[in-house]
Amino acid sequence: MVTLDTLLLITDTLGIKVKFKDLNRNHIGLLGKADANKRKVVLDNSLKFCMREQKCILSEEIGHILYPPRPGHIAYHARGYYDIDNIERSIIKVTVAQDERRALDWATNALIPDVEFWRAVEEGENILYQLADWFEVTEWFMRIKIGYIRRKALDNGTRLKWNDIIRRN
Repeated sequence: MVTLDTLLLITDTLGIKVKFKDLNRNHIGLLGKADANKRKVVLDNSLKFCMREQKCILSEEIGHILYPPRPGHIAYHARGYYDIDNIERSIIKVTVAQDERRALDWATNALIPDVEFWRAVEEGENILYQLADWFEVTEWFMRIKIGYIRRKALDNGTRLKWNDIIRRN
């Protein structure tokens, strides 16, 4: 299992600096941000005491360093975004969604490898919070992983429902 210490070792190996800062002061709800050019990740101070959340956010931000945003992504976060015409705004939204998906795909695969996920399910860990506990991640992160597993099944021509993976208790 990938621990927070393992993620920090990965950041050291890749030359990524990790710092904590009060991100919520200027951006309510922002828990992390990555700068691929400077190879730097900034995490909100609130994550210092929430190890699972810190682990999930850090892994996603590492994903953003490994798969940097493409041109146009920054415009999504700029003040004048809504002044852009609808067609260009739609293109930017798609680009941002793809960039986020690549980062989260890396993060979920790093913390919850498919083989280990299915091993946990076979051992009876088939309730969302149980799976989150098994991998020491948050429930929102586990939901993302299950969504990716369902997408992979669809890509292979199989329809996989939530109830095929987890029980709703």
